[in-house]
Parts: sequence; structure tokens; C-alpha cells
Amino acid sequence: MNGYTGKLLLVNLTTGEISTQELNRAYAEQYLGGSGLAARYIYDWIDATTDPLGADNPLVFMNGPLDGTGAPVSGRFAVCARSPQTGLWGEAIAGNFFGPELKFAGYDGMVLRGKANAPCYLHILPDAVELRDANHLRGMTTFETGDAIRAELNDPHLVTACIGPAGENLVKYALILASSARAGAKKGIAGRCGMGAVMGSKNLKAIAVRGSKHHGSHKLHLHDPARFREAMLSAQRFLSDDMSTEVFRAVGSSGTMDYLGLIGDVPAKYWTQGSVDYSKISGNLIAETILTGRGTCHACMVACGRKVQKAGEYILPHAEGPEYETLAAFGALMLNDDINLLAWIGSQCDALGIDSISAGSTIAFAIYLRELGVLPRSDLNGTDLVWGDGHAALKMVQDIAYRREFGKVLAQGSRELGARYGVEGMAVQINGMELAMHDPRAATGMAVTYATSPIGGSHNQSDFFMVETSGRPIDELGIESVDRFENSGKAAFIARHQDWRTINNASVTCYFPNPPAQDMVTMLAAATGYDITLENVLTYGERIWNLKRALNLKLGYDARRAEILPELLFRPLEDGGTEGHTPDFETLLREYYAQRDWDWETGKPSREKLEKLGMREIADELEGKND
Repeated sequence: MNGYTGKLLLVNLTTGEISTQELNRAYAEQYLGGSGLAARYIYDWIDATTDPLGADNPLVFMNGPLDGTGAPVSGRFAVCARSPQTGLWGEAIAGNFFGPELKFAGYDGMVLRGKANAPCYLHILPDAVELRDANHLRGMTTFETGDAIRAELNDPHLVTACIGPAGENLVKYALILASSARAGAKKGIAGRCGMGAVMGSKNLKAIAVRGSKHHGSHKLHLHDPARFREAMLSAQRFLSDDMSTEVFRAVGSSGTMDYLGLIGDVPAKYWTQGSVDYSKISGNLIAETILTGRGTCHACMVACGRKVQKAGEYILPHAEGPEYETLAAFGALMLNDDINLLAWIGSQCDALGIDSISAGSTIAFAIYLRELGVLPRSDLNGTDLVWGDGHAALKMVQDIAYRREFGKVLAQGSRELGARYGVEGMAVQINGMELAMHDPRAATGMAVTYATSPIGGSHNQSDFFMVETSGRPIDELGIESVDRFENSGKAAFIARHQDWRTINNASVTCYFPNPPAQDMVTMLAAATGYDITLENVLTYGERIWNLKRALNLKLGYDARRAEILPELLFRPLEDGGTEGHTPDFETLLREYYAQRDWDWETGKPSREKLEKLGMREIADELEGKND
């Protein structure tokens, strides 16, 4: 298969059986790869009775048709399963070199089922796959685990995907971290949806893979290499002169902190304060003080990863520095402006295997509840939580990872924390997932983007705030810039942007640099041989988006109860760049539903829509015809 190896790796952790399966070509042609292709497989395998932390919840790693090529921003992979954090469809997209390396080993993806009797790890080479004992790795951090496996197997070229103590202890928002010993490599964080907990529930500590670009049958073939190369070079030329590429290279994602803070996009004091001094926690300050280098993923021209060896008194493991979401969650959200401590906290989240967005947001919510007197100090085992106390936040991160003391409560997330004290509506989360660090009061389109995301309150399904606040339209795809405070007339642009980002998550490519859509579409078509054009590419995204909606409905999703905004986001802020605005959520959502052709009462896509997208079997199941 052009653009694919044509093979999946199947591992039954209960029995130890390892086998391969031919890739479903019809599924690949409709859903491409990454989280799109994974969703189509998983749709057939799970239902509302599937326990997210049970042996019957398959964990799927999937790369995409551009992985392993020279296509810019193509070095990513998807990890998918039913989420223990939300109970819904779960996916996490990460970088580093894991996705391409798995492809070079001969696999488009792997499906992990069952549960091992004891801790183990998976070792994958082009012609050999084995399960190995991991008892000696138990309790190690993500970084320590990867280094230990490379040393044990005497193979410095192995790329690893590991869980830390949080994954072993089934923290609902535990992550999987991909790393390698390659000089200048950026960590790859599969952070959202608790995929690390799913991996931990299977007693799987790590996956180690090394492929070969030139290994006989594993060599990657493209449908039209000459056309692919022409589009690839065009995209590379664009990115070499692109201002946003230069900005991300110079200051990383955290370099947007000052501007986003100015317009009110960065939440402060648990979403109740309009501004702080963002310059004290920005990527610009990191670049001026503690930055020692940059990290990159496969085929990336940006190198947005921050290399920080030493931050004040702290020596960071693998010299990995913080990115925007971590600085916002543990910085502005809890009024902590100690940049050195923030760098250390971020590194500890990565090492312990915790999603920094959910962890930071849950801890900040606890601080807010302490201030209100809702959370009594007597529940905190002799400690306290107050604004600006980064050391207390650090302790809570460690307690979460090991589920000790009040960390047991925080490990469940902010929705459960709010429910515990009778204030669930005040938790800034959607469907159990804490919102990313972008305030919909500053960019109203994000209200709908968060609410309709198939994985909960994530910006990894659409970073539409960049269209609204930073003037990043995609004219080729009919995605226009709109006033950030406008409520009406945005639905078509939001839906199209979600569809395009869904293509990114299926291909699997990064959001940060944005080469011309025509170049990306041409590379997809030239790699696969599929009839993908600028005119029809969004149909692929729309198909995958509706598939994930149908899967959530199959899992018991109740749209009318679920698609609501947290009550704090309806409170106007007196200071800062939101200028007192709040989103008119019902107007936004009703227009969006009309645009998607979804039923307002049930959230179901119409049969006409699904059939138009070539999804008749999904439409039949939604109507109960396959029962």
C-alpha cells in the first residue's frame, strides 16, 4: 500500500500472543490514519459496557500516511482508547520519533489487548517482537524507564513510549511520554484523555521500537514520488520564510504568552481574574535566562521544544523545559510567577507521567475552593493550598502521581473534586476533561470548539482561537478570520477548522507550523494514491468528526447534558483583555448544530449527512437497525 506498510501489530497481553494483521484498506481509504483510522477500528470493538481500565478496552497506537516521509511536521502518532477520564472516545497525539520509527519497523499501528499478569514492556524490531519483564522498571519515571531499556538492550537508537508512576497508579489523566537518546530530540507527550492510565491498567510499562528505513519489505513506497517531492519542497520553502515558524523556533509555544495574556486568552486565578504579569512566565523570559537549546521531532523545521538543563537550583531530567500550557496551568492559573520552579514542576509532570493541563487545573480549582472556604484545610493532611504557592502545587503533583493523601482526590480530576464538595458546576471542565489554557471569553468560537470536541475540553481538536485572535485564516479552505467577540456567523468556519485539524490528526501532522493547505493535500494524494484534492479534503475530516460523534453516542453520550460551559466562564471579568465579554453559548451552539446537520435534542448526525459521507453502516447502527 502506498503511504502505508499495510500491516498492524497485534499483541494480546493476557496470553502473550503476538501476531500481525493486514491493514483494512477500505477503512484506510475513508479514514486515512492516526486517530481517524484508530477510531474506525475501535468503533467496531467497544460499546457502553467497556470498562476504560478493563482488559477489554483496546489501546491503539497509530501512525499516518505521511509518517516516515520528509513531509514537514509529519513526525507524530496517535494513541487511542476509551478514556478513563471522560468515559468517551479518547485520543492523544504526540511527536518525537516514535510514529515514524514504528513505521520503519514495518507497522502502520499496533493494537494492545488484555492485561499482563505482571509488569512488562514491548520490544519491537523490524523482524522481531517480544514481551519482556518490567518488574525492575516499576516505579521509575518516564525518562528513567526509557534510559534503562536502552541500556538493558544495549541499543541507544531505541525510541520509547513509557508511563510513569501516575500511569501505574491509574491516575485518570496519566500520560504516555515518547523519548529517544537522539541529540536534539523533543519529548513527545501523549497527554490528554488518560491514555497512560489505560496503558498502566494493562501492566504495560513501556514500548521500545527501532526500525530501519531501508529494510527490504519495510521500505516505504509512495504512489507518486516525484509529485510528492515537488509539494514537499514547496512546503519547506514556505516554512523557511514563515514568520510564525521563526517565532516558534525562537521562543517555543510559550512565546505566545505575552500576546495571549494581553488579549485575555490566558486564564488567571482559576478563570476569575483578567490579567497577571505574563512577562514573568513567558517563553521570552525563558529564552533570555534558562534556555540552553531546542528540541525537534521527525521532519520538523520548527524545533519548538525547549531545552533547559538548569533552572535556578533545579536540574531538569533530560533537559526538557516547559511549554505554554504548563506555564499557564501552573503559573497564571494559580498566580505562581517563579519561572525556575515552573520549569521544575513541568519536568516533574512529564517524569511522573501526568498531563500538566489537567493536573494544574485541578490543583488550581482546589486552591480556589480553599479560598471560598468550600474545601476545609482539615482535608489537606496538615498542608494548605494558597494562591502563588508553587511548592505546595509541586507537592500535590507528587501526591497525585502516587495517589497519597489528598492526591487521591485530585487524581480523579476537577469534576469529581467539585462533586465531592457539592460545586461540580464550578469546575472548569467539559465531560471530565479540564479545559486547555485558552479562555472562550477572549475568543468565543472556543466555547463551541471545547463543547463539541469528541474528547472533552481540549484545544487539540481545533485551535480556532488562533484564527480569531492571531489572524491565521486558511483561505484555501474557506476558513476566514472573524471578530473574536462575535457570536453569530462563525459556525461554518469553526466546523471547517475542526475538519481540517481532524485531517492533521489523521495524517498525523503538527498544528504549529501551517504550510499551504494545497501542499499538504498534494502530499497526501501523492503518498497514498487516493483522490484527495483541495476541494474534497475537508470531507475526510468531516467523515472522521462524525464517526467520533457516533462512537460517543454508542458509548452513551448525552449531548444536551454534556455540551454545556462551566459556570465560571459566564462571569464577565472586570480587568484584562476580555473586555467584560462572555460567549452567547446557545446562539453559537445552535448555529453550529445547524451547520453540522445534527439533531438538537439527541446530538445525532442526520442519516442524510452520514450517507452523504459514505457512512451508511454507521447510520444504520445509530438508528438501531444493526441490533
